[in-house]
Formats: sequence, structure tokens, C-alpha cells
Amino acid sequence: MKSAAELARQAAFVLGTAEFILGRPVRTVLDVGCGEGQWRAVLRRQRPRLHYDGVDPSEYAVARYGARRGLQLGGIESLDALPLRSQYDLVVCCGMLNYLDAPTLRQGLAQVARRTGGMAYLELFTREDRFEGDTDWPTPRAARWYREVMQRAGLTAVGMQCYVTHASRDRVSMLERSEARV
Repeated sequence: MKSAAELARQAAFVLGTAEFILGRPVRTVLDVGCGEGQWRAVLRRQRPRLHYDGVDPSEYAVARYGARRGLQLGGIESLDALPLRSQYDLVVCCGMLNYLDAPTLRQGLAQVARRTGGMAYLELFTREDRFEGDTDWPTPRAARWYREVMQRAGLTAVGMQCYVTHASRDRVSMLERSEARV
């Protein structure tokens, strides 16, 4: 679990990066796998008028916090079936992608890409990474495998776990993006 200070720094970085890519303030955020919606408070402190939608498969989290925090019941693979905006300035998937099996990850990332109107922040660790914390997930795959999955989903890496859609990749320079050879 991140401290409040760590989460605030992470959110400031993600917002700043998305706003650099967009060329304007972030107005809409979709937080997939949002849990109890911790990102909502920190994002709204930095951007008070920001519209936040959270999606999580936890019936408990949605029943307890859904109405107050803008949370809906669902998973990354069910985004297309939920009453969400067609696109968001920022899509956040933090602390949940490593728990998904390969078919769910592939299907979910394609749906994330369709919802990404600016940037997606996709926190994901590979077997080559050194990581700490909750690691009660399936053994991560190789970085190359994840790059190929992202590429096929229509996402281009721009560094630091940030992605733009292939259609938006001209918003960043060639040296800012790393396009996998698939």
C-alpha cells in the first residue's frame, strides 16, 4: 500500500504527463480496478473540477463507496458494456493488471485503448523487474510479451508506464515513444 505522500506524487506525475500530452488540463479520468477509489480524492485535490469514473469488480467497494465516489461494478474486460464516456483524457490502471490472466489482459487493454482520449497510465511489472509489496499474483511474463500485448491493443509506450493510442502517438516525439517490433 502506498503512503498518502507516494500516491500524491504518483498522481501529480501522471496528471502532469497527461496534460503535457494533451496540451491542456485533464478533465476526465477513468480509473479501472479502482478499489475503493483512492485516486479520486488525490486527483480532485489537484484538479477540483475533474470528472472521475471508477470501475472495480469488488461488490463490497462499489456498495460501500460507489455512490459517493463515482464507482461502478465491473472489470477491465467489461468496460464496453458499462455506461461510461466514450473516451477519457486519462485512464488509470494501477495495482491490478498483474492479477489478470492473459486473455483478460488482452481483452481489457483493447477496451482501455478505445477509452483513451489522451493518455493511459498502466502500472504493470514484468519478470525482469524488481518489485516490492503485494506480489500475490501470477508470475509476471517477460517485458517483451507485455510490449507485444500493448502494441496489439493499440497502445504505444511513452515511458514511465504511460501509453498513448496509436492514433495519438504523433502527440509525442519519436524519442519519447518506444514502439516494439512485433
